[in-house]
Amino acid sequence: MSTWQGNTALAFASIALGLSIYSHTKSISTDKPVAIQQAKPTLKKLAIPEQDRENLVALHGYILDLETRIHELENKAPAIDPELLATLVEQAIEKQENERRAEIEKRNPALGWLSNLPDDYRERIKADPQYADSSINEALAILLNLSKSENERLAAYGQLKMTLSMLRRDLDDSQANAVTDAMISISEYTNDPKIRISTLENLSRQNNVSPKLAEHFQKLLQTDDNDYVRNISATALIGQFFRATRDGNNSYASDLAERIIALENSSNAKVAEIMAENLKGPRLREELDKALGK
Repeated sequence: MSTWQGNTALAFASIALGLSIYSHTKSISTDKPVAIQQAKPTLKKLAIPEQDRENLVALHGYILDLETRIHELENKAPAIDPELLATLVEQAIEKQENERRAEIEKRNPALGWLSNLPDDYRERIKADPQYADSSINEALAILLNLSKSENERLAAYGQLKMTLSMLRRDLDDSQANAVTDAMISISEYTNDPKIRISTLENLSRQNNVSPKLAEHFQKLLQTDDNDYVRNISATALIGQFFRATRDGNNSYASDLAERIIALENSSNAKVAEIMAENLKGPRLREELDKALGK
């Protein structure tokens, strides 16, 4: 029992004692009124009956017993070691942090790796070229390793893209194609719809021009049952067109422009609707017409 609980019990007991005395006194003054001319009653005349005295003695004993028990309980309460308390707090914080990281990785595996990087990762990859090369090669190896889980491979892809972006570097053509193949493979064979969506979203933001990627998204636009996936695919095709134009790959840009216009005029009403919705920008129309020689 805590100190305040013990004090509360004592307070109630004291109130009970007071009420008992008050009740007895009030009873005497009510049952036997004193004449006005009579002198003040003496203590002997207000003597408490034997039965009430016994009750009061018992109540007093109960109060003393409560005091004794409270004292014993307070003495038995173990003192908390400050070092142990600090350790327990650290463990609780670490557990909470691990749970937070697991939740982030569960929601988006391609972003969960961020919390696992060293605190000085961004500074180290900029200041130490060897460390940067090692980080890129390690992330690439994990992404291409089929024995790794899909979450691990997506996490490696996220780290790879961020590192390359911060260093303003690109993979060579062979490496870029290998990354595209790996991500397409994950999107096609995963059994987890959330991983599939995450993979396709990352693929749609690929910065390199890839005919294989354009073919993949064109097929999804024409055949997938998920409207969100179809919209991602339309956006990715348009993005590939702009990247080809940016890189001066006019032949490929012209080919993509023809495909985009053909999809907009498709006999498949859903395909035509989605593509038309993504072609509303006036600048995009101008670029498509220019690539088609209009």
